Amino acid sequence: MLEFLILYIHADITKSESLVSELKLPSDIHFIFCDSGIESLSIATDHSIKLIILNEILSHKLSGSEVCKLLTTTPTTASIPIIFLSDSPPEVSPGAETIHLRSSPSVLELQNAILDLYQTSQQDQNLQREKNLVLSIVNKIYSPIFIITHNKISFANQYFLDFFKLSSLDDFELHYAHMQDIFVHEKGENFSIFKWIKELLGAHEEQKIILQNRNKEQMHVKIRGELLEHSNEYLIITQDITSEDTHEEELKNLYITDHLTKLPNRLKLIQDLQEYDELALAILDVDSFKMINDFYGHIVGDFIISSVAERIRQYLSHESLCLYRLPSDSFAVINKKHIEKEYFELIIISLIQIVSKSPFVFNQGDKTDIEIYVNITAGIVFGKESALAHADLALREAKCTHKDYIIYHHDMRQEITYSRNMEWIRKLKTAIVNDKIIPHFQPIIDNTTKKVVKYECLVRLIDEENNIVPPFHFLEIAKQSKQYESISKVMIKKSFQTFSNTNYEFSINLSIEDILENNLIEYIKSMLAIYPLAERVCFEILETEEIENYQIISDFVADVRKLGCKVSIDDFGSGYSNFSHLLNIDFDYLKIDASLIKDIHKDHHKQIIVKTIVTFAKELGIKTIGEYVESQEVYDYISKIGIDYSQGYYFSPPKDMIS
Repeated sequence: MLEFLILYIHADITKSESLVSELKLPSDIHFIFCDSGIESLSIATDHSIKLIILNEILSHKLSGSEVCKLLTTTPTTASIPIIFLSDSPPEVSPGAETIHLRSSPSVLELQNAILDLYQTSQQDQNLQREKNLVLSIVNKIYSPIFIITHNKISFANQYFLDFFKLSSLDDFELHYAHMQDIFVHEKGENFSIFKWIKELLGAHEEQKIILQNRNKEQMHVKIRGELLEHSNEYLIITQDITSEDTHEEELKNLYITDHLTKLPNRLKLIQDLQEYDELALAILDVDSFKMINDFYGHIVGDFIISSVAERIRQYLSHESLCLYRLPSDSFAVINKKHIEKEYFELIIISLIQIVSKSPFVFNQGDKTDIEIYVNITAGIVFGKESALAHADLALREAKCTHKDYIIYHHDMRQEITYSRNMEWIRKLKTAIVNDKIIPHFQPIIDNTTKKVVKYECLVRLIDEENNIVPPFHFLEIAKQSKQYESISKVMIKKSFQTFSNTNYEFSINLSIEDILENNLIEYIKSMLAIYPLAERVCFEILETEEIENYQIISDFVADVRKLGCKVSIDDFGSGYSNFSHLLNIDFDYLKIDASLIKDIHKDHHKQIIVKTIVTFAKELGIKTIGEYVESQEVYDYISKIGIDYSQGYYFSPPKDMIS
């Protein structure tokens, strides 16, 4: 019998245990006790909790009502029933199963509520076991079987899902606009798929149809069905009869299909590139694939390629887009019809994020599963002429400059790239020698007092024409040419000099490259000896995918804090952020990434994410800063939800002097 685990949340655990000891419950019901909302989220995530008993009175900042609302809106806990003990009902999300009892229920009241939910759970488990048995039989049939309900497919077996490239039936509408899209049929203006199915099933002779998935793969089948009169549904059973006379066509397809991923291969891509006039092409390359192959072996390498292909394929639902497998570790995406350049670029950005967002898990049977995170880099070209060569050139440029993707442009030639890099190296050396690396300062506002309380120091370069150059033009080149350390030290020294004459706090950005420099702490100590500003300086650490060892970060933070300085985590929420780092590293501030703050007042999804970050930070005693505040509406909203500080062009752009 499976364990029925109940999480009991109350400020007085002893009282909770005493009440539970008086309950007469089945032997498979067990309890876990805790006294705070934050702890309850962690427990509910780590254990298979079947029921939550939540008291309004908790030991930490969040009230029972706030925790109830958080539990019913958090995906991992939203489906868990809650017995809420309070003298007033909680505010919960629609659909959340919540039973309200008074704050001090009798033993019988609580016992009956628990037993009702327990019995419902047992009935659901029995029903699920029966359903699983039927499904296991149906899923072993090697032909598509499905049920049509009210012009929609309400059930499909595994063979159906596999053929139509679906992880589950929930994905159907993501890839197929209408049910009729899976049938090859001349569809007129007044075509009715339901009427057509009824005619097929009502015909005297056995009918044959063609099924087609989103990759245009076809299956010739015999079709028979039965009307389930009690529910007015159609059970459709098919038999694959794809005949031997298609063998020649299959051989042709094999010639232009990658055997591992079953995607069109490079030969097919070359053929298609000749066919379309207005096209966009992106080459996607799996980063560090050779290292994966060498370390884990070719079986895991093949698994990664197949899994990446499937993840991309599931996302590319647009009918004009086609995915190809290129040699080794590369893929290609092209459009078959006209598509706006901005839309195609957005699709590639989304693909890059989708591939990297979660690990690929290789199951080793009795051994521990292997989790591998994969990133991809892209080169994009718009135009037919030399498309493959130009996309490949853009890809190499993106890899060299450590960017997610680059769009090919006509002046992009390798020699021009080398020349440009050499020119920037020269400009950097000249700027360093001539003291042309300078800080600009952007104010940070206290959302309570509405006053400037600190500044962020941002690096700028003055070129030979006295133009102010922002850092994205030269920082990567500085890293490659080993001039980055010099720039960081100049920024630290000049920032200390500037703020030694003020009472403001100030922050200086540090990258993982800075922290890996062994003598950085010693340099900071030497500056603090000259300028005793430890209590007013904060070092902002950018969390990125390049950080491989967080112990180094933790050690650096500890060293800096011993000197009396503060530390902030920068761009939190940008894609590589991890809440566990906030628990393990002693940060003073958390700067929420600009992508989450921009337009937050009208983006519900961003609001949910930011509220969660703010709540979590407050529980840990970490102050929050919202950057990219561009309007009064954004400022008003983030102030209302409790973000402590604001920064952005709404107040002031970075300037070379402190106002």
